[in-house]
Amino acid sequence: MTVNSDIGAPRVAEAELPRAPSTIAALRLQMLAAVLIPLALLAAAGLESRRDIVAQAGDRVERIAAAVDEHAQKVIESDRLILDRVRDLDPAHLVLARPRDANQVGAALAGMVAGIPQIQALWLWDAQGRPLAVSRHTAAAGRPDITDSPAYGQLRAGQTEMLIPPSDSLAATSGTSGDQRVFSLARRLSHPDGSLAGIAAVSMSLAYFDDFYRRVTQDDPATTVLLVNREGMIMAGRPVAMDGAQVDPICPGLHAAWRAGWPAAGPATGPAAGAEGAPDAGSRDASPPDAGAASEGQQRLTACRLIANAPLTVMVGVDRAQLDRQWHRRLGWLALLALPVMGALCATTLLAMRRARRERLAAQALRAAETRREQAEGALLRTQRLQALDQITGGIIHDFANLLMTVRSGAEVLCRRPHTEPQREVLDAMLQAIAWGERLTHNLRTFSRRPRLHLDLVRLSDMAGDIADLLRPALRGDIRLETALPPSLWPLRVDRTEFDLALLNMAVNARDAMPRGGVLRLAAANVHIDPASHESDRTGGLMGDFVRLTVCDTGSGIPPDILDRVFDPFFTTKRDGKSTGLGLAQVHGLARQSGGAALADSLNAAVPNSAAAGTTITLYLPRAEEDAATATGTGTVPAKGVAANGVPEVAGNGRQILLVEDNPTVAKVMRDMVEALGFRVLAATTADAAQSLLADRPDISLMVSDIVLPGGRNGLELAQAVRHLHPGLPVLLVSGYGDRVAEAESLGFAIVPKPLDSTQLRQAISRCLGAR
Repeated sequence: MTVNSDIGAPRVAEAELPRAPSTIAALRLQMLAAVLIPLALLAAAGLESRRDIVAQAGDRVERIAAAVDEHAQKVIESDRLILDRVRDLDPAHLVLARPRDANQVGAALAGMVAGIPQIQALWLWDAQGRPLAVSRHTAAAGRPDITDSPAYGQLRAGQTEMLIPPSDSLAATSGTSGDQRVFSLARRLSHPDGSLAGIAAVSMSLAYFDDFYRRVTQDDPATTVLLVNREGMIMAGRPVAMDGAQVDPICPGLHAAWRAGWPAAGPATGPAAGAEGAPDAGSRDASPPDAGAASEGQQRLTACRLIANAPLTVMVGVDRAQLDRQWHRRLGWLALLALPVMGALCATTLLAMRRARRERLAAQALRAAETRREQAEGALLRTQRLQALDQITGGIIHDFANLLMTVRSGAEVLCRRPHTEPQREVLDAMLQAIAWGERLTHNLRTFSRRPRLHLDLVRLSDMAGDIADLLRPALRGDIRLETALPPSLWPLRVDRTEFDLALLNMAVNARDAMPRGGVLRLAAANVHIDPASHESDRTGGLMGDFVRLTVCDTGSGIPPDILDRVFDPFFTTKRDGKSTGLGLAQVHGLARQSGGAALADSLNAAVPNSAAAGTTITLYLPRAEEDAATATGTGTVPAKGVAANGVPEVAGNGRQILLVEDNPTVAKVMRDMVEALGFRVLAATTADAAQSLLADRPDISLMVSDIVLPGGRNGLELAQAVRHLHPGLPVLLVSGYGDRVAEAESLGFAIVPKPLDSTQLRQAISRCLGAR
């Protein structure tokens, strides 16, 4: 949007300060780490603990397997030594026809196995499988033959030695009364010619092996020990396996490994109720309480050994479930150690997050305070800049008013003299230029809050038609005017002339910003501004009830780099002298002088590089009370063009007037105008000089004084002194500073603003002398 003399643009919203990096995200990551890291360490420690438990269990089963291997070799070696001694018996003792000799042989067999704990009994059968003798006393009827035993058939066929599992009838019948199950080592006894002479068998008690295995495993029910033959038939073990149970006999190596397919523990075969010393293969005892309950297919950590002196394999395994329970217990202790640490880390992080949130809120409050402070500082700087411009503008107004007054006086003198038509055209141009300069001076006074406003009580809702009639001629046909002035709007006190001028300035500015047409919208609303609100900050600390009038266009907007300067006097973006740059200054001055504020906003500034644009000028005008007295400025002399109703013409008739003016050119012009009315003039340039003349000349009828005088006292102070020393003497004050008008009127003095012409001066003198 092009900024010109008629409209301004809103302030750019203060950019939000960059927010300091928040630590909340980092603390959330720390919270996550406080949970995940202990869990990861717990998992790592658990895995390491699992490996340690498995390694220790593997070492243990390997040691047990080595001990069982050594023990089995010794047992087999001692059994073979016994069988060697049986082989050395006289073959004549193997004749069944001599039972007395059988008793003697039995006694000899008993002597061979005396003191050997693993041997339950030493048996001797003849070539036909009939029992000859046993190392323990047994009735003859309790000594069954082994003719039907599969092992007997193999030995009879020529096999020298074999191990008989507990399920075989040979082993089952080789026990004694009250004995548990056994397995046997049987050997063929041959004649010198190689024919079968008999069979000797050593019955080894499973209870002995169970006792040894219990001790070597430290009575651990989860540890299983098996002694199996090459076919996988279980010979002995702990817990005792069911008859006929088998396992895979393959031994992959000496080191422990996971293995499945272990047999289930079952009932043991008990002693027969019948024959003494020959247990009944059909009777079973319940398995011992510590026999375990390993089911087939269950995994165990297994170590195995091949027994060097027998076709046997030692297998030692520990139940995986037992290792898992041990691992779970250790993992529980690790968790008990890790969870408090994790809880402490989480609690510390939560406290840090709470503190970080409080710090973030404090930082946000600090940023908000800094933003408000910067906005206040910016408003103060703008106010100071405008105040400086006020001072400069005041001096310009005073000097420019004196200049215009001199020029107008000269032009009027020339107009009263005879002149040609070309001269008349020149004089008309001069008078138009003077009028233009007077309007420029008036706008400058408005910006610097110097004119005396004639306040009227108005309602914007009642002015809707007048506003439309005022603005439409200033707009083009391609611009649509919209108004939204609800009837509930509060009343205002404004100078109607200045207010209309401000509306025209904003409308013309909007028109120039919409070269291709658009919409100009006027809207008003009642607002209450709280002291701590953002609206109060933007308006320089306004508070209370106001009517907010917004003038919006759909033009090109205002660039953000010039938005803060649009209310400055003489600032314009128009080229070729198309604008004086005082339009928005007049709008700003009207709002300030009315006790309100003017703001500018632009979409072009709020959304840089956006296609959306447009400018909004917002006026805040204070609410007026219905019954408030109208500020009329009763002592002000009517401006040029206003008829002096009821004011009689005045003739000087040689009366004396004291003229106090320090500018010689202005003094000469005013002297000529006063003398033209028939008065005589005494001139003074300072207040002291004027007071001296008044003391010496009692014939002075009127004192006309400029307010701005050199010498330490101004014209207002002089007027007050004259009122005190010469109570009946009329005083007329003249000033180019509009802000002194109200002060002079409040003291009861008549005052007329510069520049003035002879008609205004005549009317002012007539009023002063007529009131005498």
